[in-house]
Amino acid sequence: MQSEDIELFRMLVEAGAQPGQDFSYDLGQGSCHINERGFILLQNAFPHIDWHGISSLSQRDLDAPVQALSQQLGVANFADGVMQRLQQRLEQLSTNEAAWYAHQILGGVEAKTGIALYQLIQRDLAQPVCQRLEQLLKLTPITPCNLWIEDLVVAAGGSHEDITYDGEEVLLSEAGVHLLTQVWIGELEIQDELAA
Repeated sequence: MQSEDIELFRMLVEAGAQPGQDFSYDLGQGSCHINERGFILLQNAFPHIDWHGISSLSQRDLDAPVQALSQQLGVANFADGVMQRLQQRLEQLSTNEAAWYAHQILGGVEAKTGIALYQLIQRDLAQPVCQRLEQLLKLTPITPCNLWIEDLVVAAGGSHEDITYDGEEVLLSEAGVHLLTQVWIGELEIQDELAA
């Protein structure tokens, strides 16, 4: 491990990132891995550093994990589906709901699948969308919004029939629960509420 890596890890810890969860080091490849939450924490704690420029120097294959998951799910492109729905929701939701939505989508998908959605968004979506998303991710989300669950289930190959709403509660079919747990992990009590 080089001294630059040690300095980066020190900065990550100082920013609030958790070793082993938000970042790790692959001794075999000699490479550092930082998830979206760790990257966002770095940006917020050290805004004077061009983190996008630094991260673009690394040659991470963004598409291979998407292709593997899409094939597993039997969908054309899971990430494209998520990004399309995210772009629509950012226009529709209030600022606090959009912040909640973005945190749930980006953090939970990468933690479960290893897909770097934030980097794909930066690469593939228009600059105004990227700027809005960046602003939202700096907020502490305080208004829960459950639309992200529907959007992930549909992007993973589910249908709108796999999701129903009962007030603030989201009810998923057995297929909906299965699809959500294939693409997302986080703090949420997931139960099969509907007969498939």
